[in-house]
Amino acid sequence: MAAQPVPRQYAMWKLMAWSGPIFFIGFFVMWGLLARNFPPMAASTSAEGMWEHYKNLQMEILIGMSVCIVLGSCYMTFGAAVSRVMRRIEDGEEGMLSNIEMLGSTITCCPIIVACGLWLTGGLLVDSLAPETIQMLYMGAWMIIDLAYMVTSWQIIACSVCFMRDKREKKLVPNYVSWWGFVTVASFFPVSLIPFFKTGPFAFHGLFNFWVAFPTWYIWIVLMSIYVIKAVYRLEAEEKASESVSAGLRGASATA
Repeated sequence: MAAQPVPRQYAMWKLMAWSGPIFFIGFFVMWGLLARNFPPMAASTSAEGMWEHYKNLQMEILIGMSVCIVLGSCYMTFGAAVSRVMRRIEDGEEGMLSNIEMLGSTITCCPIIVACGLWLTGGLLVDSLAPETIQMLYMGAWMIIDLAYMVTSWQIIACSVCFMRDKREKKLVPNYVSWWGFVTVASFFPVSLIPFFKTGPFAFHGLFNFWVAFPTWYIWIVLMSIYVIKAVYRLEAEEKASESVSAGLRGASATA
């Protein structure tokens, strides 16, 4: 007896796809607004100034960073949904690009979670730590979350190449989103200079890092979330339609 194919769990696909909006909305509120990282404290701030910042915003930082450590995992689950959709374009489980995307989204979680953990530690222990230690935690977190950008870049490149190869008349993800992915990757490269500047456009709070690279990546996540959610619903509808046609053909053959 031939083995029956396992039906795809589209409900799980949808749940994972919706974790994208949970990630970007949650981070905007908890990391950006509540913990006052929008905009961030300047790299040129004195150690005493950073200590005062953590002291005055201790509870906001504790709540915001605690939630963000949990939400960081949503970037991985969102990446899993994107990878599933990409496999339908690559037509198989062994697609290189979908694997790179899955690995990229998973590893991207690490610097996000570690950086939030360092900011959380600064807030938690501010009363017992010297200003220089608070400065080390704050600056170190920015170096980790920013300079790991190449992992995320490979994830975005894999997505862009794969979705541009989609042969459908109406692509699952339109080309402009893929081109925006390449723009996002290009915007990351000036971030390599942040260890060498505490003021100006190349500092981590400056023009290229915070006001160009971060929003560009953020917009990519929003666009990708929208189209991947649509793609999952569309793939499910296409599969149901195909199954209905097949069932109709089998019924016609049986009565012939």
